[in-house]
Amino acid sequence: MTITRRHLLATTAMAGAASAIPLTVRAQSAATPASGAPATSQAPAFHRMTVGDFTVTTINDGSLSLGPAVLPEVSQEAFDEAMEAAFLPAGSYTASLNTYVVTDGQRTILIDAGGAPAMGPTVAKMPQNLAAAGFDPETIDVVLITHMHPDHIGGLLDGDGNPFFANAELVIAANEVAFWTSSETRDMLPDGAKGMVDAAIAVQEAYGGRLRTFDGDLGVDGIEAVPLPGHTPGHTGYRIASGDDSLLVWGDIVHIAPLQFPDPNVFIAFDAAPEEAVATRKAILQKVADERTMIAGMHLPFPGFGHVKTDGDGYAFVPAPWQYL
Repeated sequence: MTITRRHLLATTAMAGAASAIPLTVRAQSAATPASGAPATSQAPAFHRMTVGDFTVTTINDGSLSLGPAVLPEVSQEAFDEAMEAAFLPAGSYTASLNTYVVTDGQRTILIDAGGAPAMGPTVAKMPQNLAAAGFDPETIDVVLITHMHPDHIGGLLDGDGNPFFANAELVIAANEVAFWTSSETRDMLPDGAKGMVDAAIAVQEAYGGRLRTFDGDLGVDGIEAVPLPGHTPGHTGYRIASGDDSLLVWGDIVHIAPLQFPDPNVFIAFDAAPEEAVATRKAILQKVADERTMIAGMHLPFPGFGHVKTDGDGYAFVPAPWQYL
């Protein structure tokens, strides 16, 4: 692929914004509270939905606290007004980090892997929630990656830099791998952002011959790759279809729901090509609203399943109700 100066400049801005993201520390404890004592943790964060013959399980990896600093064209006042309208605290937005396991009785497929512990204390909960949901990382057959930002590939490696999913095929869009493992990309980035390229290369080297790229056909029965460029060059959603049911796991189309559903023009500093990201967001929001397609997102409120409807000049997210299996 051709790496443009515009992509690199935008990625530089993204990296700078990422370094400023405040991480909210939350107490975590698995202990059962004593009688009458306040609980200090939630139940394990996983949730299942059926899509035809598939079962899709959200495996939460934690959360990030995002403030107006990561939204180049949104003021603090406008940000706080949006939070108030959504009955949320002003100042910052708690964005979920979700991953999704897809099973059909024959294969176990993971979509995205969450972040690494180095990202902060509220990240890297995927391994414990994966285990709580009954999944062994050694039994994951395929890992599909929406894009190679750190909060989506960090969980691919263990603490020693080895594959966390020892037997899985890792599948990523060809242009995404090409961008993030390019020496030209690394050379053009400031020192503080070069680690993103290093992380992508570490994943590429660790998975070696088990890393497969695609350009067009995904090659996984029942799952279709949906190009959603702009957030990164190879940002990809995955449409799961079975019978009359379908689900689009759309990756990072929306980061901050109270702002970006009502106004899809709001872009985040993490978008490599903001104008393209906005155009992609508008198109896919209209499409899933028109077709009443269920969607799931990595940064939508856990568990991330729901529908999109038109609402005035923008859109609204309608969370899916609890499904009794």
